[in-house]
Amino acid sequence: MRFDRLSRGVTLWVLPPLLAALIGGVAGVGFAAVIRMPRVDTLADFRPPLITRLLNAQGEVFSTFARERRVLIEDAEVPELLQQAVLAAEDANFLQHGGVDAQGVLRAILTNALRGRRAQGGSTITMQLARQLFLTPQKRWRRKIEEAFLAVELEKTYSKQQILALYCNLIFLGHGNYGMESAARDYFGKSVGELTLTEAATLAGIPQRPSSYSPYRRPDLVVSRRNYVLRRMREEGFIREEEMETAVAQPLGVVTRPPSRLFAPYFAEEVRKHLEAQYGSEAILDGGLVAETTLEPPIQRAAEEALRDHLLLLDHRRGWRGPIARAGVQELEGYELPAWEAIDTSFGAWNRGIVLSAGTDSAEVRIGDRVYTLDAAGIEWTGASRPDRLLRRGDIAWFEMRGIGAEGDPGRVALQQEPELEGAALVIESATGAVRAMVGGWSFARSKFNRATQAQRQLGSAFKPLVFAAALEMGYTPADTLFDAPVTFPSVPGQPPYSPRNFYRSYHGITTLRRALEDSINVTSVKLLALVGPEEVIDLARRCGISSTLYPYPSLALGAADLVPLEVAAAYATIANQGVYVQPYLIERVIDGDGTAIEEHQPSAHRAMSAEVAYVLTHMLEGVIDRGTGAAAAGLDLDLAGKTGTTDVYGDAWFVGFTPRYTLLSWVGYDVRRSLGRQGTGALAAMPIWQAIVERGLEEGWVSPGERFAPPPGVEFAEVEHGSGLLTAPGARVVVKEAFLAGTAPALRFRPDWNRVLSLPWYQQRSFYLPKAGEAMPEDVEDWELVRDGWEAKDDPQGAAAAAGGGD
Repeated sequence: MRFDRLSRGVTLWVLPPLLAALIGGVAGVGFAAVIRMPRVDTLADFRPPLITRLLNAQGEVFSTFARERRVLIEDAEVPELLQQAVLAAEDANFLQHGGVDAQGVLRAILTNALRGRRAQGGSTITMQLARQLFLTPQKRWRRKIEEAFLAVELEKTYSKQQILALYCNLIFLGHGNYGMESAARDYFGKSVGELTLTEAATLAGIPQRPSSYSPYRRPDLVVSRRNYVLRRMREEGFIREEEMETAVAQPLGVVTRPPSRLFAPYFAEEVRKHLEAQYGSEAILDGGLVAETTLEPPIQRAAEEALRDHLLLLDHRRGWRGPIARAGVQELEGYELPAWEAIDTSFGAWNRGIVLSAGTDSAEVRIGDRVYTLDAAGIEWTGASRPDRLLRRGDIAWFEMRGIGAEGDPGRVALQQEPELEGAALVIESATGAVRAMVGGWSFARSKFNRATQAQRQLGSAFKPLVFAAALEMGYTPADTLFDAPVTFPSVPGQPPYSPRNFYRSYHGITTLRRALEDSINVTSVKLLALVGPEEVIDLARRCGISSTLYPYPSLALGAADLVPLEVAAAYATIANQGVYVQPYLIERVIDGDGTAIEEHQPSAHRAMSAEVAYVLTHMLEGVIDRGTGAAAAGLDLDLAGKTGTTDVYGDAWFVGFTPRYTLLSWVGYDVRRSLGRQGTGALAAMPIWQAIVERGLEEGWVSPGERFAPPPGVEFAEVEHGSGLLTAPGARVVVKEAFLAGTAPALRFRPDWNRVLSLPWYQQRSFYLPKAGEAMPEDVEDWELVRDGWEAKDDPQGAAAAAGGGD
């Protein structure tokens, strides 16, 4: 009997634990059989997706590309304050448990049972990390078991500090921010190491429900959640009572999120395309590449603003085209435009607005939840004096912010419209090829087509310097003369003869090469091409980096070929760089996510022309600005050289030139080619952009006043009479200090009777001119006189330009 009692006692005390152990063992074997556990030690090689950053020349980020916006915090860099806030919000027992918090699980079960809903979770930080790294978000019992197993394995393999840092780097915090560092920069404009107590608590509270806890959409919920985290920090002993009370009383303090204003978007896109071609899209979106670029922010800002301001001015001259749309509803006070998700109220910013009313003196315009006043000053550029002549209720248009009034006082706006014109601007450091600024159009949002690198446009007279450079190589000098008069050249088989015309339909007779280039004289330039040989000019263009197709026709001298602005700028940079071509580039170095340099710029350069020829040509191009078509910039305090370009019917306007350090290019035109109108010459439509960039450089110091072009050895100077090219003497009207290759200065001296010769009409000067060997001359003066008098384009400058074949 006693044995039976003892046997029953042993059974009651021993059998249940044995059964539990047996069942647990069987269950463990079963779970192990059905659950495939990933190896957590693979985390040693794990790198979360990182943003690719583009750095400007000062090492500052100006653009990023990413699938998940994330900046990593190293294990030892998670600040103690942020650690405490995260633990208080998510896992107070993190430092004590081994991956699974039994007390936390039990507490969550009891809380959820009492409230009848899922009010609390039992997942630890390690379990959350395991889920994010290895599992799916599906809420199934199997996933929770896998979570627990993985959490234990993570705890056995990695330190608490490593797990917490990985959690802080991976967690999603809304608005595209992955990781605490990215969120800290976005929400508070600072790094995690600079966070205050209230800011750390705010970030720690968001991961629970990032879609709900938006500091911008629901700041009330975020403040409530932040205060909960602060109370938990007090309960856990991380902060004192008075610290909690002070922090709870603080405002949310997130920085205002201005609408995204892309800086140098065309430049950034060129870099992105290169990175994608070299390393693939995955590397750009996830690899954390760092591209150190050549971009100079002050120069880029100058180029962007100069292009934008001048395109707007040109568009304003063409008048108001009307509103961009109309609201299709009657209740305008509650109508919302999609564009109002990002309203920029800073001075000068543009926003779409809806006209609520328009009267004789002013109009009311709603932008977002605020109504602004449009008065007569805001429509002055249109030529109208009354807003109701331009707008009516329901019209949608662009408006420029002109100031926000005080409380109860409406702000003011000005009417605007996007130009139909497009443009491009480039700034290259001539000696290195570094592209310091690139603008590919009016707006990257409107068109991502980069006109600086992708457009192929006729160059007009801006091609002429290459013709003159080839002539200098063959022994011509700036003082040599050709006869500017109507002339005909043979054309390609099956086509009529080619008869170039000067831009303004006037001829000059005896003309020096200097004057021909300064005044952009078409016939003389085509004659020079014929004397030098088109093949020689094409060969020089190739040496200067022109890779686009060039045809050996007479019209090549007038820029009839379609060229890309970047290659044009590089060719001019070759002249500025004393004849050495340097391939333009945008990237100095590329660093991978591990900090290893995987690409470094290697200069590609070669001599395209002698330094002496390059300098003499530069000296001639200085005359374009001193006396020629670029004279608007003659007053600037440094040496400048450049050339205008205008194509037929004013289809493209160019100015390309350089300072002793930088080569600059500006182009204006329509994407679908059509006339810019009578003001669409290179001097009027493109040069103001170029000049504004240089003037901004002088103001800001990145262009040095007083810079001069230094002549190389092998160049000599002589004073010559500008019209004849002869050595100066008493009676000379205009004297210039001319540059020559050593030993090529003229021997003859000017005589006063040359003033009378050069004052004669071109056809009367013929008797005093000895043609060059092979130079085309007018065959019959009387016939050409009849042609000249019979032009239908005589009173039509636009038609005259078409007949002239462009070039100003």
